[in-house]
Amino acid sequence: MTKKALTLILSLILLLPILIYFTVWNYYAINIPKWDDHALKAFIQEYAHATDWKSKIAALCRQHNEHRIVLTRLVAWIDYSIFGKLNFKHLMLAGNLLLLGIIPLWHQLLKNNKKPLFALVPIPFIWLSLAFWENMYWGMASIQNFGVVTLSLWTIYLCINPKNGPFILSIFLAGVTVLTSPNGLLVLPIGALLLFLTQNRKRFALWIIVSGAFIFGYFYKYSRPESNPESNASIFQLVKGYMAFLGSFAESIPVLDHFKACLFIGVVLFLVAVSIISTTLFKISRNKYGNKFEKYTDLFCLGTILFILGTALVVVYGRAGFGLEGLIDSKYKIYSVLLLIVAYLYVVIPIRGSFLSPYITTIVFLAITFNVFSYHYHLVDAHKLRKMLTTDQFNWTYTDKELKYPTDTSFAAGIVARTPVFYEKLLPLISIADRQNYSGSSRGMVNLYDQTTFKADEKFFTVTNSNFSSQRLQDSGVYILLSSKDRFYIFPAQRTRNKSRKELFLKQYYFAPGFHAEIPYSELNKGTYRVALIRQQGDQTGILFRDKQINVKETQKQKAKVNW
Repeated sequence: MTKKALTLILSLILLLPILIYFTVWNYYAINIPKWDDHALKAFIQEYAHATDWKSKIAALCRQHNEHRIVLTRLVAWIDYSIFGKLNFKHLMLAGNLLLLGIIPLWHQLLKNNKKPLFALVPIPFIWLSLAFWENMYWGMASIQNFGVVTLSLWTIYLCINPKNGPFILSIFLAGVTVLTSPNGLLVLPIGALLLFLTQNRKRFALWIIVSGAFIFGYFYKYSRPESNPESNASIFQLVKGYMAFLGSFAESIPVLDHFKACLFIGVVLFLVAVSIISTTLFKISRNKYGNKFEKYTDLFCLGTILFILGTALVVVYGRAGFGLEGLIDSKYKIYSVLLLIVAYLYVVIPIRGSFLSPYITTIVFLAITFNVFSYHYHLVDAHKLRKMLTTDQFNWTYTDKELKYPTDTSFAAGIVARTPVFYEKLLPLISIADRQNYSGSSRGMVNLYDQTTFKADEKFFTVTNSNFSSQRLQDSGVYILLSSKDRFYIFPAQRTRNKSRKELFLKQYYFAPGFHAEIPYSELNKGTYRVALIRQQGDQTGILFRDKQINVKETQKQKAKVNW
């Protein structure tokens, strides 16, 4: 086989996980704001009506919780300026494209160390998967959480480059990184340490001066947010959470106790990280390098590991109050996977000769296995998120029983692009079912209702079913419809993961039988509600009311304190 043909084949293999990733992303992504995304609507309104450049800069740099999200706001404004509307799916796309920036960086590192293109093959399979589902489908978070990682690593890589052009670019990127997410501040001391180790005094002095300016600008008029609960965790629990954070990529491995798996892998990766740090510092102190690229790779990996460990420390300290299980959430997994691919560099780069290909082939197999595990395990999470977003939008859009889209003509109401949603086809069926108890074409609704248990607790209305077996994806499934004399509510009935590995991997049965919903009364207005089930199966819909009713008292909804 010729070298060109081999390169072409390897390039196609490298494109495969990228194609799969964006196909899955596009299947579940939807232009609906999630939580903090709503703040971007207020930003667009403020920025559009700003009368001078000082007001515009203030709008861009305004504190959001503990963050400065200038990059996210800038992308949002560019999207609004180009399309005339803000589309959160475009923001998600921008964030996911930023995620791709790690792949050419790893290619450059491997190429500098004279490794073949084949050595890059495991990286996209490890790096791109549904393990990152929460950031993938969240407009603000995708730019912030993916962007800060890519920008930080390119900043570290460029700041130690011996040429002046890349170093100057790294200063600019450092500023952008700081204004993307708070842990972007870590690149400033890390960059200073790396420049100190290179013994370049002029660059070190310039970096210190610029870093001081960035830090001053970041904390100018900064106020500490009150949204995070205080942690009562012991030192042992914090260490446990720290290790689980570092190993969180292992959650998708098919074992019984996922948290323990993350904890064990985290301990292993932490020891690997400590070994890399100590080895690198020893080699730098003795200057034991055969060529300059070995040293630059070591410095880069040292800086990246310090960035990961520092971020883990900040997150565990700030978020442990929400519970240790939350430290292996999807939005944090990027740092665990990043630590894994840094360790990969230390495995592959020293290998020479005929041993290289068998090692890489084995790692490619493991990478593809991890990729498959991640998609199968986290597909349920993506499905849940889409159902949550669509039903939330229904509930805030239709506030009376006429089910007509609001005719608000104000500037604020027209900021976000309107996107077709599956429930728009349900609107006439909901009205019909409300009058005559049933509507639609889906069969078996009476049997589904009879097999479902409804329970009204003190704070929640709970709906459970243990027999529903549909494996349809995207918007298909069961929803709970509540109808009072004033309005309707729709809530998603969520599915759980199928724990049968045989059914999951061989039959593609992602969901276990049944569904459940826990509806807090704080989400409902006071009143008496009739309860219906909606079953959506592709293009077929069935809606059935029976004799079930719930009485909801006035309930105060607890709101987190925010500064936006």
